[in-house]
Amino acid sequence: MRGFTLVELTMVIVIIGILVALVGPRFFDRRVFDERLFYEESLAAVRHAQKLAVASGCSIRVTVASSGYALSYAAACGTLASGSAVRNPAGGYYAAGNPQGVGVAPALDITFNSLGAATGPANVAGFAAGAFSLTVHPTTGFIETTP
Repeated sequence: MRGFTLVELTMVIVIIGILVALVGPRFFDRRVFDERLFYEESLAAVRHAQKLAVASGCSIRVTVASSGYALSYAAACGTLASGSAVRNPAGGYYAAGNPQGVGVAPALDITFNSLGAATGPANVAGFAAGAFSLTVHPTTGFIETTP
């Protein structure tokens, strides 16, 4: 006399199955995580370039675009020629592609001098259709991020 009928249990299972099929993939979409990952990597590269410019006294150029990011020497510095790629602590080059295909518009192309200041007007890079943004202020070199 107590409990659920077989029809009621079957209907609950069918409704749960439909919800899992329709709503489940939204919870496991990697795109948001991939966009945030590329944004954080690019932000770390820009900050590293600024710190390297201050520490070494050499001008460092940073480019961030939809194809990836890269750090290079903006002018000859010691034995390094202008345009030489910056090496990372692991021994490779401080550059990476964008395998996630995250959109970056407009691209960021700045140079930090030995005081940590950036060249040109305020440079803004928007990631993932404006979900994230990175602004580098020229005279101070302040790096502002949103969100």
